[in-house]
This record gives sequence, C-alpha cells and structure tokens, in this order.
Amino acid sequence: MKRIAAVTALVIGSMATAGVTAASASDVTRDGDRASCAKTKIYLNDDWGCVISSGDRVKVADDTWDGNGTRLHWTSSLPNSSGKTEGYCKDYDGSENGSKECDYQFPEGTTINYKLEQISDGEVVDANERWRQAVV
Repeated sequence: MKRIAAVTALVIGSMATAGVTAASASDVTRDGDRASCAKTKIYLNDDWGCVISSGDRVKVADDTWDGNGTRLHWTSSLPNSSGKTEGYCKDYDGSENGSKECDYQFPEGTTINYKLEQISDGEVVDANERWRQAVV
C-alpha cells in the first residue's frame, strides 16, 4: 500500500511540474516580443504595448484583425533627448508584421505614463481607460 501511495505521489508531482513547465514555455512562445517587457505590458483587444526600461524603449503591436492601427501614447516626467514629453509609438502595418519598437532616450529616473489607442483614419476609436506608469 505504501508503494502505491509513493508512486501515486510521484506521478502527481511529475504531472504538476510538467504542467507548470509547459505553461511557461507556451507563454514565452505565444508572447514572443512581450517577454522583454512582461512587467509593463498592457493589452487592448489583441493589441499590446509596453515600456522597456533597458534602453528607454517602448513597443507596440497591432495584433487585432480589425482594420485599425494601434499606437502607444506616452507622456514623460522629463524631456527625452529630442526635448519631447509626449509622443506615440505606432504600428499601423497590420497584425502579420510583428511589433514596432521606438527608442526615445529618456533620462534615468523618468516616469512614463502610457496607454494603448486603436486608430482608424487618424481618429481614436478605442483606448485603454486609464494610464499605466513605468519608471525608466
């Protein structure tokens, strides 16, 4: 009886570990570019965006099959190397062309507020309701 209990515990433990490993590997494969910005990524339908503190970059991806483009709208507490405190990183190329990455060269310690917007003919047709925040 002890042997059956030990084998059962081993099998259940192995299955639980395999499940966690498979889920983790699946997330990395499914998310691709998202893995580099996992702590700051946000979604709007299937579109996504994030702030990457390493290198002062933002990424955005138009992954929704809806005919709209996607942009990550950002504001910053300090001006970047171009003197800007607001801007957009845009992906209007459709859902099959991967993500777009924008490099803004913010000073260390800059607070970035950001949200996603879906755009059609230059007009915002959908957006995140609240701004998110990250420090670069």
